[in-house]
Amino acid sequence: MANRAAHSLSSRAVTAHRPTPTWLFLFTGTAYGVPGAFTGQVMPFLSRGAGFELDAIGWFVTLLFIPSVVQFLYAPIVDFGPKRKHWLVIVSVLGAVSLYIAFQMTLPDHKLPFLLFGFVAQICSGLIGSCNGGLMATGLNDAQRGKAGGWLNTGNLAGAGLMGALAVYLSGHGYSTRLVGALMATMMVLPALVVLIADEPEREVGGSVLRALWALLREVKDVLWTRAGLTGLLLCLSPVGTAALVNYFSGIAQEYVRHDIAAELAKLPADQAKTMLDASVSDLLAFVGGPVGQGLTALGALVGGFICDRTNRRAMYLLSGVLTAVVGIVMAVSPPSRATFMAGALTYALVTGFCYAAFTATVLETIGKDTKSASTRYSMFTAAGNIAIAYVGLIDSRFEAHHGVSGVVASDAILNIVGVVILGLVFWKLGSFGKSRHVPDPQLPVAKVVE
Repeated sequence: MANRAAHSLSSRAVTAHRPTPTWLFLFTGTAYGVPGAFTGQVMPFLSRGAGFELDAIGWFVTLLFIPSVVQFLYAPIVDFGPKRKHWLVIVSVLGAVSLYIAFQMTLPDHKLPFLLFGFVAQICSGLIGSCNGGLMATGLNDAQRGKAGGWLNTGNLAGAGLMGALAVYLSGHGYSTRLVGALMATMMVLPALVVLIADEPEREVGGSVLRALWALLREVKDVLWTRAGLTGLLLCLSPVGTAALVNYFSGIAQEYVRHDIAAELAKLPADQAKTMLDASVSDLLAFVGGPVGQGLTALGALVGGFICDRTNRRAMYLLSGVLTAVVGIVMAVSPPSRATFMAGALTYALVTGFCYAAFTATVLETIGKDTKSASTRYSMFTAAGNIAIAYVGLIDSRFEAHHGVSGVVASDAILNIVGVVILGLVFWKLGSFGKSRHVPDPQLPVAKVVE
């Protein structure tokens, strides 16, 4: 899947502060990703264990994605008051408290408060993303953006993913929800503290909330009125490279495991069978979501960031969709088993890292560096990307009831293939594969492009 606003720097301030080290975003990306791990790994596992079907879990995931979808509307908050690095720590603490409370809500009896506090944590995660985007857009040069995106997504996917895998393992083996919640909350706060070493310039310009909202409307207009902005949004809104199945693997793993141990489960009483199934599923998820899987995700993100700094970023984003589709097709035609799930999920983890690195590099290239509202523009594109993740996952989850897990992964592959074909034709027709440095830029307005 994915925030800053009006704030200008004098030339003296720009030259006075030290560049932000790209590795720092490994830690801020982890703080950003922990609520995402809750949404994509822990919540589906707990919900499935509580008896909810995948189509219901699909709606839960979609609900928790709403804060990310409307992130650009509240992103300007971080452009007032404290520096972005201080805002990042503040909202990390608030998000951690919300996550801890969510874990105290038992399912299925306390479904609504469970989802409500997860929702609040996602709002905080969105603001962390806003701070990250602003720090990257204003503190890095273009040659560093792919690398920074690689580090950010290594933290977002691998660092936070490890925490999610541990939470699933502990939950599946009967550990206290207080312990699990405390661990996830801690892993949201501690990495965030590293951002305090960043040498961020003082804010130069104040303003009112009304002025910020007016600036937001101008930013929306500017993005929609340029070829780079419009095609960038089109790319982010497409199903290409969303890696949406990451949010459902912990929900569909049960069916792959059940296929292998069906005979053993049939011999046990219902409660013992459920305990055995939960433990087997959590073990499998802990493996594919643990050091091996997250290491592959980190590798995909770092290699993807490296490649994106040296080639056409939009083409690499489309390539990420092709790779995603290949994994889905292979899983769809393979028999449902633990071996199929393990191989497919690990390969998908590698591809996911590449997808997110290509997405971040493309967005940062599109918004450029010389803009007064990097956070807001970054949030607009990541919000579009999160819309895509939400609707692709919702569509995928509809297919389990009638087509099983093969239908879920096949749907993901088909959506990526269709998106790649359509976007490839559109970009080729508009000549939008070339590098676009920032928005707004001296390109043709949309009205002229469409002619």
